[in-house]
Amino acid sequence: MITKKEVERIAALARLGLSDQEKNKFTHDLSAVLDYIDKLAELNVEKTEPMSGGTSNESVLRKDDEAGDIATAEMKGNILDAAPDRSGDYFKVPSIFD
Repeated sequence: MITKKEVERIAALARLGLSDQEKNKFTHDLSAVLDYIDKLAELNVEKTEPMSGGTSNESVLRKDDEAGDIATAEMKGNILDAAPDRSGDYFKVPSIFD
């Protein structure tokens, strides 16, 4: 069980100003947390495998496809020919910076 004096010390270290009511509340709440940790320490976890993460879920996003462009050279030429202005194989657009 944590004491009110310990709560005052923790509050001072965190530079928190606590009222007497808050000190009493935190004394109770922190004691409950520490009691729960003591209960967890009693568990036998000798045969439990360690975990490397919280779940075994995998990403639902697709993998990057490095196969290349889906547009053929003919398609690129037609698209670039329709552009109002171009520079080589790129669209030329007005600058947005001064």
